[in-house]
Amino acid sequence: MAADRNLDLARDIMDRAPARPKRGARFFVVLALFVLVLAWAFHGAKIRPGELVEGIPQIGQTLARMLPPDFSKITEAKHYYFPEKLSWSELLLPTPLAEAEARARQRWWDNTFPQTVMGATLETIQMALAGTFLALLVAFPLGFLAARNTTPHPLVYRSVRLVLNLVRTIPDLALGLLFVAAVGLGAFAGTIALAIHTATVLGKLLSESVENIDEGVVEAIRATGAGYAQTLSFAVVPQILPDLISFTLYRFETNIRAASVLGLIGAGGIGYLMNTSFRTFQYQEAAAIVLVLIALVMVVDYLSSRLRNLVV
Repeated sequence: MAADRNLDLARDIMDRAPARPKRGARFFVVLALFVLVLAWAFHGAKIRPGELVEGIPQIGQTLARMLPPDFSKITEAKHYYFPEKLSWSELLLPTPLAEAEARARQRWWDNTFPQTVMGATLETIQMALAGTFLALLVAFPLGFLAARNTTPHPLVYRSVRLVLNLVRTIPDLALGLLFVAAVGLGAFAGTIALAIHTATVLGKLLSESVENIDEGVVEAIRATGAGYAQTLSFAVVPQILPDLISFTLYRFETNIRAASVLGLIGAGGIGYLMNTSFRTFQYQEAAAIVLVLIALVMVVDYLSSRLRNLVV
């Protein structure tokens, strides 16, 4: 009886199941095109597994040169080049000093400390934080202008979308090189490059979030006689706020990594020290910098996840 009942149930499920889609000639043509495009991509990318297998010993040799990591530039005071005429309190606290000592302190904070591992790490965080905040200020209004349901005019929608798409295609490194040429080496160029690229990404993400809101809430607010700004404030922003926070925190995490890469072209951050260590074959020192960067990314990722859980 139980077996018959299970058999009837299985037949009933099979009868109700949707019919298997028919795969005609079009399906196999598309599949063949996909395979050809994939093969073309692998050929153009020069994927050669044999060379990778042969190069594994060289990878092992490089990793062996990086062990053990040399943390002396982080732990030893001599690598921070503290001014001899200043005490710890005079250097670290904003106490009044004579003109010569004040200049020495300012030079150390502006020029010497950013060239240390700890200083470059803090500069990387500052670049990511400042760049993300500036990007949010720009992306927040652009997100409404680039959404079909909140833009004031179709021409505005197309224009803002076009600008976002064009600027977003420019790599971070290219923007960094442009601003290094404009304002010189340092964190300022990297921060502006991060801000511009992040603003375009956040603007695109926010516009898509705005377009997915519940229009019923918007209609209800408009029925009360609310204007454009009031509709955005009370009907749109509360709905996109979780996405806004999540996107911003995610971009802050990615900007930590991007800021370290921008350091390779002299746009500030820890990437400059890492590049210098590799170029001068200081592999153990480079390994320590890489571990610091990994720890920084992990800490930022953990803190942003906790903050996201608290506010979203």
